[in-house]
Amino acid sequence: MNQHFWNKAAVYGIILALVSVFIMVIQTILPSDRWVSVLLWVAKLAGTLGLLFYFMKDFGKGKETYPYADAFKFGLTVSFCSSIIAAAYYYLHVMFIFPDTATQFTNAMLMGFEQAGITSEDFDTDKLVARLPVILMISQFIWFNILGLIWSSLLANGAKHKDPANPFTA
Repeated sequence: MNQHFWNKAAVYGIILALVSVFIMVIQTILPSDRWVSVLLWVAKLAGTLGLLFYFMKDFGKGKETYPYADAFKFGLTVSFCSSIIAAAYYYLHVMFIFPDTATQFTNAMLMGFEQAGITSEDFDTDKLVARLPVILMISQFIWFNILGLIWSSLLANGAKHKDPANPFTA
C-alpha cells in the first residue's frame, strides 16, 4: 500500500511539475508584457490547482473511506514530489538553459544593493552571486512546498469522501 502511495504521488508530482516548468519556459521566451505575465500566472495557478485537486480525488477513488487526513497527506506528497522536480529544473533553467535569467536577476539584485547603500566593502556580493543559483533553487523548493501545504489543506476537504452514513458503525 505504501509503495502504491509513493508511486502514484511521484507520477502525479512529475505531471504537476511539468505544468510549472512549461509556464516558466513560456514566461522566459515570450516578451515580458504585464498582461502576458498575469495571464500565464493565472493559467499556472488554475492548471496546478485543477490538477492537484484531480489527483487527490483520483487517488481516493475506489476506496471505501477517504478522510480529509488521507486526501491532505496525498496532496502534500504530490506537491513535495513536484517541488523537487520544479526546483531542480529551476536550477538548470538559471544555470544552463537560460543563463541570461540569472544575469538579469543578479543585475537587479546588485542595483537594489546599490540603491540601499550597500557596498562591496559591507557585503561580499561576489560570493552571493556565485551561490545565487543554489540559493534560488532552495528558495523555490521551500516556496513550492509552502504552496503545496496551503493548497493541499484547502483542497483536501473537497477531495475527501463523505463518511458513509451508517448508524450501526458508531
